[in-house]
Amino acid sequence: MSQESKVQTIKIKKESLFVKAAFDETENKVIAFDKYWNPHEQAIKSFSIFYKDGKTAYEAAVVGNTFPDKTIKFLTKKKATATKICLTKLKAEDKEGHLEDLPDLCDIVIFPDCKKVNKSK
Repeated sequence: MSQESKVQTIKIKKESLFVKAAFDETENKVIAFDKYWNPHEQAIKSFSIFYKDGKTAYEAAVVGNTFPDKTIKFLTKKKATATKICLTKLKAEDKEGHLEDLPDLCDIVIFPDCKKVNKSK
């Protein structure tokens, strides 16, 4: 009698190096953070940005960690009102060259340049 042996495959999930991303408003870029909260400024390889202008919504695919010039111009010309943006499809590259998905960043508000606030009289 012959018995067939069944081979089972076990998938092992690689532990993610990165746990979170954050938006740096001063330099208009996205930074990845590892599980020890160390920043990795060059780890973000791509993401998508969503923003609205009135009733029109825009989506821009970004390669790298810095906002495109067109998006920066849009955000800086909106001096009178705060603008809400959402970053999705965040991809970070670990030391071995593997891409990792990071959670979306939504509810980011870019505030207008308030030069009249806190003016001493």
